[in-house]
Amino acid sequence: MPALQLIDNQGIFIGSLFGFIISLPVALFLAFWLSAVKRRGAVIVGAFLGALIGFVVILGWAGTLIFDTPLPGATGVAAFFGSIPFCTTLGLVGGMLVDLLVARASQKDYRRQIAH
Repeated sequence: MPALQLIDNQGIFIGSLFGFIISLPVALFLAFWLSAVKRRGAVIVGAFLGALIGFVVILGWAGTLIFDTPLPGATGVAAFFGSIPFCTTLGLVGGMLVDLLVARASQKDYRRQIAH
């Protein structure tokens, strides 16, 4: 049965929250650094949303976000060390997707100008 509880007694929420917080500077910096568009703020927002989606996925998968009992064998330490690379990776993917969308929407800014 769905429970929609955030806090559990095994520390999965706390572990994944701290993993999410530690992954944010890495994901946001790399998304900004790898960005090739003029609107880098949009890429930063996309990277943040990607990392946030990773945090919610970990809570739904291992924690008590969906089910009333956490995943068997899941601990706060495992959620912490699992959420760092997972949230960082999804943050970079979110930043790259927004980078592609912004570049596609404003193609005229990136075309070469032919000198006459």
